Amino acid sequence: MTFAQEFNYSALLILGIVATYATVGLIFWLINSPRTVASLQRLTNISPQLVAIIGLLFGLYMAFFANDIWSIRDRAQTMILQEADGLRGILDVAESLPAEVGAPLVTAVRIYVEAAIEEWPLLAQGRSSPQARELLRRLSHIALGESLATRLGVGAQFALAQNLEQAQSARYHRLALSQRRGDPLKWFAVACLGTLTLLSVALVHLDNWRSQLVAMLIYASAISVSFTAAYLERSPFQVFVVSPQPIAELLNLARLPAPS
Repeated sequence: MTFAQEFNYSALLILGIVATYATVGLIFWLINSPRTVASLQRLTNISPQLVAIIGLLFGLYMAFFANDIWSIRDRAQTMILQEADGLRGILDVAESLPAEVGAPLVTAVRIYVEAAIEEWPLLAQGRSSPQARELLRRLSHIALGESLATRLGVGAQFALAQNLEQAQSARYHRLALSQRRGDPLKWFAVACLGTLTLLSVALVHLDNWRSQLVAMLIYASAISVSFTAAYLERSPFQVFVVSPQPIAELLNLARLPAPS
């Protein structure tokens, strides 16, 4: 990420945490305000089980939300492995050909791999590299071109086409996953459930403002930890970036001369 992106990303994270504790202060002030304290004292018989119920709802929703975010990261890693596997299959076919026939295919794979690695910083912005896209198209033209098809058997043609399709499909899904940032409606639901949890904690501690404040701060800390963990993982190509290493490892194979 660029400095501006890192600043915005960090600022939004800090803003969310500050907003959580600001909500604690706002609820505490409203409940203990001289204008409202008299009327709210009538609610001292609220059952503590209310906190458990709402807290359980918040915890379950947060768990499902975090699981959805982390599954995106796992799928992104799977797509990277599939893309590398497809490109490796193309190299295997190229290495089985005479050097003068397989060399253009090996070169096309190497150039695309280099462009794909250089594309990685763009994925944090949800963008792709036009150069990498064009080089993959060039690889496709070489792999499926008539000049190469006439030198291959039916089995080799099928293997080459299958591996090329796998690499193209994996790249498409990898780019699609780089644009996932989490549903704003889900973030809104997390914020609402967190606020309701803090409010319920405050209402069951109306008889002691010190216990009320401490309990709310503890819950706010738990909410902040959950929020931070989910936010930092909301895109697999931002803070904890999935590695392009499986694709980069192909450079060593693509530099080897194809046997004659």
